[in-house]
Order: sequence, then structure tokens, then C-alpha cells
Amino acid sequence: MTRLWVLLAVSLLIALIIDIRDKNLAASGSSRKDVFFTVLLTVILAFFCGLRTWGNDTGTYREIYEYLTPDLEGFLANELPDFADGIGLSFVNSILKTLHFTFQDVLIFYAFANIIPYVFFVRRYSKSMVFGVFLMFTTGFYTFTLAAIKQCMATAFCLLSISAALDKKWIRYIVCIGLATMFHPYSMVYLLVLFLMFKPWTKRTFIYMAVFISIGFLLENLLGVVLDITDMMGANYDETSFVGEGVNIFRVLVSFVPLMMALLGGRKTFENSTKTDNLMFNLAMLNALIMFVGLFGTANYFARLANYFLPGQIITLPFLLKRWTPRQRTILIILCIVGYLGYFYYEHAIIRPFDIGYPQMNFFDYIASLW
Repeated sequence: MTRLWVLLAVSLLIALIIDIRDKNLAASGSSRKDVFFTVLLTVILAFFCGLRTWGNDTGTYREIYEYLTPDLEGFLANELPDFADGIGLSFVNSILKTLHFTFQDVLIFYAFANIIPYVFFVRRYSKSMVFGVFLMFTTGFYTFTLAAIKQCMATAFCLLSISAALDKKWIRYIVCIGLATMFHPYSMVYLLVLFLMFKPWTKRTFIYMAVFISIGFLLENLLGVVLDITDMMGANYDETSFVGEGVNIFRVLVSFVPLMMALLGGRKTFENSTKTDNLMFNLAMLNALIMFVGLFGTANYFARLANYFLPGQIITLPFLLKRWTPRQRTILIILCIVGYLGYFYYEHAIIRPFDIGYPQMNFFDYIASLW
């Protein structure tokens, strides 16, 4: 896990520089924000992700690209794949195949396509770039890009749809979700964003909580309904897909941190909250509630579904911390740092040892290979 620790330290240092530069620019009366170090952070994170040679689903994507993907002419001549199989990924892969991209080039391409929206989403909405980058790592938001290309591409478009919804650009919002579903059909859940801009800890909050808690306890009886919904979304699952080892309880507890923090703060937490604050908290709430349902189902399905709403947790935690007194905030920050670092270590050193599972190509060897 040494490489991840080093990357985390470097990323936090760059994020600190970004925060300092932003404050200095604001103090000088400028409306500009740092660009150079933000781009630098994006490039570093993207190359770290794209230079992997194996790990998680990487082998599957390699096989698909090298042996099953035709060039663009072949793609258009053959029967088109359906949405459940990721027609967007197949189409982009065929273009890259036509351009004679190697598989390592493909990983680099998708890494940048994922990381750019990820970083700039945190950049735009987080109250603290340092804390935002810290949570990108420790919640698994960034490290998930090392695994599921289709879902991460879909999530990237979903993040763009959030900005569109907050700006009331509804056509752009629908287009972004439409593009997301071409990579992963479950990104359609982002249509819920339209119903998540209400102020938290009102009646709607408790309705959402009651519904999802009921689904969790009644999941076995509701499998037929769940299968019908997945069929409508273009995926073919059977009951065994939703039955198995549930989500790790430690992972569920981590996802509930924003809810617990807001619960302790009470209604005053959202007295002067903005539409953005409300939406981000409600996204974090859905992330936690879907994780809770995953206790009774299978981790592979429900944890990945919950990941679509993980960005809300990253943005809402810094907001929630600012609602406490300085002394309380200091204690909570220390608890968050210890707790999230513990989870980060548990996830990448004990459950899935990173250094063994994710071999990487040397950056300079890759640059040399281009010539």
C-alpha cells in the first residue's frame, strides 16, 4: 500500500497549495481560482490510475478490447450491443481501436475521462479542497476508478448532470444522464436528483429513510419487484445475483457518518443551507441507505449502486463540520481523520492488498513506448 500512501500525501500537499492560492487570490480581490495546481493534481491522479497493468476488472477489459472489439467500421457493420452491455464503451473502444491505441493507451484515456470530472466536481463544490481530496481517497471514490471503467464513465457524466440540475439546465441534465446510461444502465438512478433538492430533516427525509429501511428488512420478499426493475433497465439478473455475502458492516458504518453528524447537529444544521448543500446531503443519505439495504443483499450489486451517490458524502462532510463550534469541529475532524484513515488502511491493506493486486507500468517506460 506504500504507493497509495505516497500518492495520498502528494495529492494532499497539492490540494493544500490550491486552498492557499485560492485564499490569496480572494484576498487580493481577484475572482480567479488556482488552475495550474488543479490541472497538476488531475494529471497525477489520472496517470496513477491509467498506468496499472492488472487488478480487479482490468484483465476483463483487456480481453474485451484486445480480442473482442472491432474497429469502428466493424462495429457499425455488426449488430449493435444493447445498453445493458455498455454500448457507449463498445463504441468508444472501437474508435480507439481504429486509432491503433494499445490497451495501456486505452487505460490512460479512460483515466483522464474519469478523473477530470471527478477532480473538478470536488473543486467546484467542496468547502475545502484538502478535505475533499482526503475523502476522495479514503471513501474509495478515487480508488474505484482503478476497477470499474463502465461505471466510472457513467458516474463522470452523472457528476456533470448534477451541475446541470443545479444550474437548471434541464436539457443538458437529460443529455448527461442519457450518455451515462450508454455506459452503465443503472446511472438512470440519477433521475432521482430531481427529487433530492429538498431541505434535509423534513418529512421527506424520514419518508426516504423509512422506505429504504423497510426494503432492507423485506428484501427477500421484494426480490421479484427488484428483478422486474432491473429487467426494465436492460439487465438480466436472477435471484442469485441479489443474494449472497452482504456489504461489510464497517463499510456501512462509514457511509452513515454524514447522517449521524447531521442528526447530532439537529435541524439547525440546515437553517441557512443552499440548494447545493441540500442536494449533496441527500445524495450522501441515499448512499448510506442503499448500503444499509446491501446488508441484506449482495455487496457486489448494492455497494456499486450506492457508489453513484458517494460524491455527495465527499462534499457534504466539510459543510457539516463548519456547522459546529471551533472546539467541537476540532474533535470531529480528528475523529474523521482517524476513522477514515483506518477504513482506508483496512480496505487497501487488509481486505484487498493494493501493492499485490495492482501492478503498474513505469511512467517513463510508458512515455518511451509512445515513440
